[in-house]
Amino acid sequence: MDWLRDWIMAVTCAAMALALLEGLVPDGAGKKACHLAGGLALLLVAVGPVAKLDVGKLTGALADYRGELDSYEQALAEESEERYKTIIAERTAAYIVDKAAELGVSCQAEVTIGYDDNGTLCPWAVTARGDWTAAQREALSRALEEELGVPAARQYFGESSP
Repeated sequence: MDWLRDWIMAVTCAAMALALLEGLVPDGAGKKACHLAGGLALLLVAVGPVAKLDVGKLTGALADYRGELDSYEQALAEESEERYKTIIAERTAAYIVDKAAELGVSCQAEVTIGYDDNGTLCPWAVTARGDWTAAQREALSRALEEELGVPAARQYFGESSP
């Protein structure tokens, strides 16, 4: 950033000096020549740092920046996926609690999220605790399998804790 500040200062000083010089030169051919020479000098001041630019350093800095950007992007994707898993788990658990309430059971549900064969996040396993009858447990198990795609082998039912 120091080089940018120095460059801006150089261009500003050159422009001010050029304006002062043009103000002092009388009208006529001398003023036109002064204007041309001043414009060329200002151009050299503005473009000079580009000629001194170290392309190797710039390429290295850009590569470092790209590496940092990639790592931030990956961290953001991982964080986003974790939040998405949490949302799916919470909403699925709420759905299970509502479904159990329809069957006349008050329960608590915990959902584990996994990936299906296509690599899509989905409810993988369900643990539910409540005061069930065999018929209520069977009805909820069927609903979990049919509506959420969680097979009976990954459904765990327990009794409510006192």
